[in-house]
Amino acid sequence: MLRKANNVFSVILDDETVAPLAAGSIATDSSLPAGAIAVVDLGMKVLNNTTWGALADGDQFMVVQGKGAGVPMVKSPVLTKGKVKITSAKHVASVQQITVIGYNGTSGTLPSANDTSYYVKVRKNDNDEGNRSQPFSLFGQFKTSGSASVTETAFGLAENLVKNMKDEPDNGYLSVEVISNGTMTTTGVNADVVNGSTTVTFASNVTIADGVFLAIAGATYKVKTGVTAGTVITLSTPYVGATATITAGTTYATNIGTLASITATGLRLTGVEGKFDVNRNRNFFVNRFTATFSDEDTLITHVQGAREGVGIWQRVALDEYMSYGYEGQNEMINTPPTPRDQVVKIPGVGGVTAATAKYSVVNISWTEDIDGLVSKAGAKGSVLMYVNLDGSGNLGGAGSSGEATVTTLGITAANLDE
Repeated sequence: MLRKANNVFSVILDDETVAPLAAGSIATDSSLPAGAIAVVDLGMKVLNNTTWGALADGDQFMVVQGKGAGVPMVKSPVLTKGKVKITSAKHVASVQQITVIGYNGTSGTLPSANDTSYYVKVRKNDNDEGNRSQPFSLFGQFKTSGSASVTETAFGLAENLVKNMKDEPDNGYLSVEVISNGTMTTTGVNADVVNGSTTVTFASNVTIADGVFLAIAGATYKVKTGVTAGTVITLSTPYVGATATITAGTTYATNIGTLASITATGLRLTGVEGKFDVNRNRNFFVNRFTATFSDEDTLITHVQGAREGVGIWQRVALDEYMSYGYEGQNEMINTPPTPRDQVVKIPGVGGVTAATAKYSVVNISWTEDIDGLVSKAGAKGSVLMYVNLDGSGNLGGAGSSGEATVTTLGITAANLDE
């Protein structure tokens, strides 16, 4: 729904760890726990989960959210059965775009003519903080030597792209990986890798020379500084996979091992999720881009498109923030501003993880006729109810206020599991 100041717009947030208030109880700031939500009648009595079918068109209700004793509850407008439309959607994770230039795992390669300049052009298509009016392009460029190879082209371009992406504000915009078709030999020793770091730490001594190519969990890296009977090496480009311990072996997609006889290389470009703070950014986006290569004969594979997702915490935070403004909490425009309170679950805050910061959504919408002396208009209203999922991606159990509330509205709770 389009958010406009003349719309009625409310947001109700559930915490799946909080038990519901018993049906028939009166919801007050003291009785409704912080994080619990409920469907109530106009006398604030909590309706039970068989009520929806018993309500007649014209019967009225509200959805409320507890904020703790002594703090006003969040209340939806008075809603009328028969006039509202209730829709729902399960959580869908956001994903970033992935594009491969050259070798894509089965075909293609980067070119390797001697003494030749190649470049990658990345046209930014999204409306990020530094790209408000006109999309612009980013480049990575490299000139090969007199004895060029596909690995020289790949790592020359990758290292230049990594350097240039560091200049992009906030998040670097893209991560860059080389992928290849080399023959893999196990290192014999597991290794710890950290996202964004060029350091690889082995569990015991290894001997790996400078310039050796390593496969690490589905990508190819070049050793910048090797080691003789030691445990730590450095890479020429940062490791961009998940922080983990990688098992030694010969399976390219999952293990760590050395590579030889590489005849095909490619560059895998992946959008990087931007940092988000609703008080500063007030805008969440995924990176969409068009990648081209200077040699038009080089294969370009669109592996995955970007999507913002449904019920991701950044979107929930933004809706929560905006709803407070529509309800008159305008202290943010004071000098100095007073930040709005926030109950959305954010990964890394208060023990919340990415798995417990997921929401599914229920939208209760309606249109009101507004009659004037010489005019007639319709105003749209919407109550967005975000129900928190547990660490397994489910809408809690029978003890979850979110499950009790959606059931009261005639929704099968299991349909909102991830």
